[in-house]
Amino acid sequence: MPRELDGQTVICGTIAVPENHDNPNERMLELSFILYRAHSLAPVDDPVVYLHGGPGGGTVQYVAEVSSFFDHLRGRRDVIAFDQRGVDASGPDMDCFETLAENVTEVVDQLAGEDFPDLEETLVSKCIGELEGRGFDLSQFNTTQNARDVRAVMSALGYPEYNIYGVSYGTKLALEVMRTIPDGVRSVVLDSVAPPQVPLYDTLYVPHHQAIVNTFAPCEADPVCSEAYPNITQRYWNLLEQLLDEPVEVDGIEINGSALFSTFSRRNDWADPTTRGFTTYAPALVSQLEEGDVTLMRQVLQGLVPPQASAEAALAAASGLTPDEQALAQVVRNALNQMQLGAESASQALIQLEANLDVDAAPASLGEFFDDQLEQAAAGLPERAARTAFAQDYLNLRFEPPGAGALIDLVRTHFDSLTASRLSSLAALMATDDVERVFDLIAIDNATLQALAEGNFELMLYACQEDFEDGFNSLEGFLATTRGLEDVGSGMIAEMTDPPNTLYADCKLFEQHPRPNWLEPVTSDLPVLVFSGEIDTQTSSTWGPLVAQTLPNSHAIVFPEAGHGALLFSQCARDIGEAFLEMPQSAVDTSCVADLRLPYLMPDGSFHKVAQ
Repeated sequence: MPRELDGQTVICGTIAVPENHDNPNERMLELSFILYRAHSLAPVDDPVVYLHGGPGGGTVQYVAEVSSFFDHLRGRRDVIAFDQRGVDASGPDMDCFETLAENVTEVVDQLAGEDFPDLEETLVSKCIGELEGRGFDLSQFNTTQNARDVRAVMSALGYPEYNIYGVSYGTKLALEVMRTIPDGVRSVVLDSVAPPQVPLYDTLYVPHHQAIVNTFAPCEADPVCSEAYPNITQRYWNLLEQLLDEPVEVDGIEINGSALFSTFSRRNDWADPTTRGFTTYAPALVSQLEEGDVTLMRQVLQGLVPPQASAEAALAAASGLTPDEQALAQVVRNALNQMQLGAESASQALIQLEANLDVDAAPASLGEFFDDQLEQAAAGLPERAARTAFAQDYLNLRFEPPGAGALIDLVRTHFDSLTASRLSSLAALMATDDVERVFDLIAIDNATLQALAEGNFELMLYACQEDFEDGFNSLEGFLATTRGLEDVGSGMIAEMTDPPNTLYADCKLFEQHPRPNWLEPVTSDLPVLVFSGEIDTQTSSTWGPLVAQTLPNSHAIVFPEAGHGALLFSQCARDIGEAFLEMPQSAVDTSCVADLRLPYLMPDGSFHKVAQ
């Protein structure tokens, strides 16, 4: 993992942008950014700006991840990432503190597992009112203003020309930049495309369905594979229905249709290495489960997927190798295995040693001890109303400068004289670092509860105001689209539509602010590279080619074995993206894509390579 040094390899800061770019002299918003400096001492003048997904979620706090994801682009270019308006580090003033304080008991109880069916609607409604009461114009939190922010950020950082790398919602934002303010944009990479013309919330399960189709389509199109597993796609859907009615048990775990569906969907997670290569075994898994054989399913549950072939079987299947070459390959394989085992053992030893040293060298501070004692005292308050009052005042300390006096006032207000005296004595003994540690823990508690209280508020702030217009995205549209999925049985349809997503109900709490042409396809002559993943369950693999239809200077690529964020799944995607940014007007070499197509496990145990 690359190491970053603030002020040297990265520069962090904020940039002020108008809440409404048409009224630049009114309220300003602070956008937090990180500039990842190029590794070259003489970088080119056109950096890459990364537009994160969501909407909502942010990226500034994920320094190590972003550094790792885009390190291959930093050989010659700076990379800039920023949290979009109203999101995470660019929206601290938009946290609904008053809403949280008013509902803290219910929020905490829900966190503990209790059910409050109307709590989310209450929190969303009150949060809207709180933000409007502070003077925010929520109608300006939209993708068009975001697009103008992109240009403002790059201009403020001194880049007259730049490239865009957008992922997921970031592709919708990139397309809006291309539509409304393309000045200075040199090239664009759209990865896992969310087209504005597609009703994304009507089609939540369309990418899941398409990923299954893509899983089996190469087998269906291949004579050998299709003969071994005839009509395998429909058999998969039929199996889901069968397992919904008659689940099978594997090592004490019930496997029903939903569990199998989730097993296939897990491949979308790039961070889960146990799913790599799963497509190879998908037809065999379906065939086995049809017969009640749970061999492969057991390996899935044990984290042994993909079940790798033995070294001997892999070598025997290698084409074009002489016996001597096979022997040499075996030696290399054994050596690599030993190196990997040694590295893993050393890594585990270092982790354990570091943990031991941490325990020995860093006992709990007095500040942490005070916070623990404070928590125990609060839990001992006999009345729920008293606990709620304490929690509200405790959380509101986030707005106070760190000081022992504020802690003493807190305990004297809420506890009996004996408890207050004991805790006050502790507070008085604490050094400045200890007091600051207590306030750090208060901020952490605030952030945890705030995240639960706000839920999907950042997403709704954008989606509900701009994506729900005249029936474009609606509960009725979602139900109709999901129920119309081809080949999916009634049982799975019921699973996918009951209960319906609460987004539709919550969106009715927002005013809609549609904009002219917002939901229309984007047309642009800019050079564009479009990435899609065949097993992406968030944005359909068909949406990238759809967007490319109105981008005449684009090249669309669909990557086998790639989920959401094709960049993350293969060196092939990274190499193609880097080459494109170097020479966006040149032909794109996609020869490495064919190598990503996996073989299928045949009933006789052999592996069959299908045509690309």
